[in-house]
Amino acid sequence: MAEYCSKCSPFKNRFDIDLVKIALKLKNGYSTSFLCEGCKNRAVYKVESGRIYLAKEINGEIELEETTIENLM
Repeated sequence: MAEYCSKCSPFKNRFDIDLVKIALKLKNGYSTSFLCEGCKNRAVYKVESGRIYLAKEINGEIELEETTIENLM
């Protein structure tokens, strides 16, 4: 069964991976990995300064994109 994150779920407000919840629970300097089969998101990172990054698979490579809680909804 495919798992979708809160950014790309085709099932309206139903999703398997809640990016906002993950980001809010992360301590600075930690990350949580997952596999979203809809949009190829791979992890949420929170660096020591508290900034949040979303790891995405793009052309077979993992790229980090700085984001905010609002953008994870």
